[in-house]
Amino acid sequence: NTPSVSKTNTPSTPKPNTPSAPNNPVSGKYQGTAYIVPVGSQPGQAVNIGTDTLDTPNIGGTQILTRIPGFNVGGFFINRDGKINGKSYKFFIISGNRYASRFGYFNEGNNDYIFSLGERTTNMPTSGSASYSGEGIVGRAANAETATAKITADFGQKTVKGELTQTPSDRSTFTFNPVSFNATISGNSFSGDGAVKANGNFYGNNAAEVGGIFHDTTQNLYGSFGAKRASN
Repeated sequence: NTPSVSKTNTPSTPKPNTPSAPNNPVSGKYQGTAYIVPVGSQPGQAVNIGTDTLDTPNIGGTQILTRIPGFNVGGFFINRDGKINGKSYKFFIISGNRYASRFGYFNEGNNDYIFSLGERTTNMPTSGSASYSGEGIVGRAANAETATAKITADFGQKTVKGELTQTPSDRSTFTFNPVSFNATISGNSFSGDGAVKANGNFYGNNAAEVGGIFHDTTQNLYGSFGAKRASN
């Protein structure tokens, strides 16, 4: 008789969960969306944010800085394993002053915070299309890298397409594949529910800027982005 061989079940790899779309009401001149993601835990929390003070908004009870006093930079402000205004951060990356809106990704304590914030467009285009060029921040578990962002919006069809590609750097601590998403416009905001979940807004006069947050469920990445409309 041939001895029987017992089969060992291979545990399945857990799939990352995505925070549900934010639905908390907010007020304030500047509004946007954010993720609060506990390091090593999923799915985190997606929230709407609103404030009258663009430099110091509040995300889920934590006050953050979107501009650093004394620093006037066009590109990213990046600080790793340092202190800002007495607070310690494993990393802290926020957009520079080339954008009227703000976006960033930072770790404080046991949470990653990912956000996009600005003055939402009140005179949205209803026809035509626009191309946007900008930047993004992509990461996971208390680590992040920068990216270039290309966004296209079709205002007649009410669609948004975006792609973020990692910025080449010999100082990168990890790499990721390009992140692409599709979303549907509703009013001055947009959302998408594919493999990359995206939530964002149009900011400024005539949708001059676009910004948002996303979760790539395939690569288990979170990120934020901002981009300016090309002159067309």
